Amino acid sequence: MPSLAEYYTTQFGSEGTYGLGSIFPAIIGLIALVWMASLSLLVWRAAPKEMDNRFIAILLIAEGLKASYMIPSLLPADYFDWWWLSQYTVLFRGNIFQTAHIISILMYLCFPIYFRVNILRFLYRPVLQKHAWYLPLILSTVYMGIQILQNNPAYVSQNFAFIGCSAVGATPTIDVVVGSQIGIMDDTMTAIGTCEGVYSIPVGNGGEIGFLLVALSYLISILALFVMRTSMKEYNNAENADSSKSLTSRSLYIGFLGKVIGTTLFFMMLFFITPMLNPIKDGANLFVDSYTVQFMGATLQGKLFGYSMMLNGYLLSLPIAFEAMMFVHAMMKDTVLGIDERLRKTFGTAILTGIGAILFLIGSEAVEGLLPFPGVVGGVLLGGTILLVRKPVMRIADRFSGRILVSSYSETEMTYLESYAAAMEDDIVTEQERVMLNTLAKSLQISKEKVAEIEQGYDEDSTSDPEASKPPIDDNQWTDEQGHTWLRKSDGSTYWWNGTDWQKV
Repeated sequence: MPSLAEYYTTQFGSEGTYGLGSIFPAIIGLIALVWMASLSLLVWRAAPKEMDNRFIAILLIAEGLKASYMIPSLLPADYFDWWWLSQYTVLFRGNIFQTAHIISILMYLCFPIYFRVNILRFLYRPVLQKHAWYLPLILSTVYMGIQILQNNPAYVSQNFAFIGCSAVGATPTIDVVVGSQIGIMDDTMTAIGTCEGVYSIPVGNGGEIGFLLVALSYLISILALFVMRTSMKEYNNAENADSSKSLTSRSLYIGFLGKVIGTTLFFMMLFFITPMLNPIKDGANLFVDSYTVQFMGATLQGKLFGYSMMLNGYLLSLPIAFEAMMFVHAMMKDTVLGIDERLRKTFGTAILTGIGAILFLIGSEAVEGLLPFPGVVGGVLLGGTILLVRKPVMRIADRFSGRILVSSYSETEMTYLESYAAAMEDDIVTEQERVMLNTLAKSLQISKEKVAEIEQGYDEDSTSDPEASKPPIDDNQWTDEQGHTWLRKSDGSTYWWNGTDWQKV
């Protein structure tokens, strides 16, 4: 079995798809856990006495633990020699993962308690809000503790072993670390027959409830998706529309939508695409990462199978991370100035990194198959091109994230908005004021697109007032016989009111 150095060398080589197959998904899982814990603390500290903030803070912790499923891949968990260390991290795929899913499922069902929906308005009560934020955590923890103490086979691994191949042509061996040797282990050894490579396969049973919880969480997310969409529409269509609450519901709705789309893709990959691409014939275990390494370089089908396995790891964490980002935006947009800008930058950077990683992998495969150079050369050349077009890519990502993460402005954007509002007190921006605004925008490093968005938002807010169609009252204005309103400014210039704003004559 390999040493740690050999393991990481292999993982960051072509066999391990340069770390994209297991190491980077594990790093993303770890970053997601730390990021969501930090966001949870931010949401809690922003308004510790608000029950909905507490509710989202606890939910973010549960979502972070779910997103950390891939963390065990940081260690050579597929090898018996490293079981003494990996047995602790695999809890992220076992009891911790199960507990987090039960907590989040219960909390999804509590959304109507904190976010009003007319058909479920009987749940929107302070007495329920006071306790619903912590009860799912307590109930889930107690329930899982009972299952573990009872050694319930649905929740706890009963038998677990490593089937290893030490050399090409060798007979596979088995090392049982939990329970005893069972039929699925014998079937796997029979399917391998004679070793065609050096690898190790973890095989076991027990704890199957984890997958059922993932499926149930997915179904509850779809239900929550419709609940939040209904809430958003009701706030928009209300007689006295509450734009802040509507925007909160909108962000929560987009969060659930992103997770549902990502999880749908995950199930499609898991049940349809990956099995269809599987090059293993009569195998006992069709979804083991170790097989990926064995068959990656053999055929196009084998490579596609490996890439589908690799994508599954990302689909376990990224949809949850996106959902968490939208939850934080929903709760913090009116509390933390500039939270939109920070989340947009994070989202844009993630898009840029993802595109670069995909281009790196495509370049590696293309060069390795067509030219007599190491595949990594092509990966660096093609993946590195993303740096040359970084600005347009980030601009596109910023526009896209701006449509998702709307509402508040950053401190610099607020400074420009205040200056523009001051210039618009007389409902016109003179040439001199425009020069000053352009200079201010340039010094604050605000793009022309963002300037136009800020000004348009201000103008729309101004004209949304039913009194806005009337010209502002000024001592130097008058109405002529035809009913046109005129204004003469102190510099001698004359303007007329067109029903929306002042036009210079």
